[in-house]
Amino acid sequence: MMIQQKSLQLRLHSPAFLGDAHQSGVWRTPPIKALLREWWRVAAAPESGYDHRSLRETEGLLFGNAWLEPDADKNSRFCKSKVRMALGHWDEGKMRQHEPQGKIDHPNTTFKVEPLNYLGYGPIDKGQFKNGAALQANETNTLDLAWPVEDADAIAHTLQLINWFGTLGGRSRNGWGSLSLGLEPLSADHAHLAAVLRDLKECLKLDWPHAIGSDNKGALIWESAATFDNWPTAMKFLASTKIGFRTSLKFEGGEPHRQPQERHVLAYPVTHHKVSGWGNETRLANQIRFKLFSAEDNKLKARIYHTPHKSPLAIGNIDELAVWQRIHRWLDDPQNKLTRLGAKP
Repeated sequence: MMIQQKSLQLRLHSPAFLGDAHQSGVWRTPPIKALLREWWRVAAAPESGYDHRSLRETEGLLFGNAWLEPDADKNSRFCKSKVRMALGHWDEGKMRQHEPQGKIDHPNTTFKVEPLNYLGYGPIDKGQFKNGAALQANETNTLDLAWPVEDADAIAHTLQLINWFGTLGGRSRNGWGSLSLGLEPLSADHAHLAAVLRDLKECLKLDWPHAIGSDNKGALIWESAATFDNWPTAMKFLASTKIGFRTSLKFEGGEPHRQPQERHVLAYPVTHHKVSGWGNETRLANQIRFKLFSAEDNKLKARIYHTPHKSPLAIGNIDELAVWQRIHRWLDDPQNKLTRLGAKP
């Protein structure tokens, strides 16, 4: 088997909550392998016809498995991963707290909220990182990869997607652990982006994230109109944005709600708005994801993108398409200081 190798410079644009067995922040390869598999699925999904069974089989043969049934000749298909990786160092994180960024309004509370606590709820408590130190922003590491030559196109495609959209660790959907691999910048007409776009209506037929959504305006990707001098101010912008589009969907009444309401489609649980029958243990991850990336003059910009899919939870008569279209209109509104990727000025 012929092998192709590549060495990449990995840089963090926001702190990352990567925990070892003791929940202490440290560079580790397992989260990077998980990230590689996550975006490989998006890259490979079109070729599989968006069939999760076919995709899972191909993934198992590439990244290793102990569960595939023998082939027609009764040969075992158990295998170790054909993709190998190594980090340049395994240093521990040194960041144990963040400086408060000033309180911002939240329409559903009687008090203002601290933006980084809001986006980092769980790993962060009142500015303190609860499980030891985080890996700090601007830290770099070398990532060495090796894979079979026959998978070179798929891996190259995957790495480009990670460069544009990838984040690592706890609360990474909120922009923590934003990273870059030093590859080509995102553009609306890039072939690697076009290959993973899928119409919103089609995305909502499947209950797993398999594409970047699109509509008649183009990709469901937005970027901050402004640049930011540092990651805390960029994250503060994202916190205000998240509060804005979430609270644009109003609740009727308080908990427990007998039936899900529109905001429950975005993510669950929602503080003070529990759904009867779902309880506090049910989880629905955010489909709207955040990332920080490098802009001109050593500044940062914020990226927001949607990986749409049908809710795996029973949501009654709620029209998911209409809910998401309302959120997209909010993000498209110029007063919210975002620009749709590829939109004309």
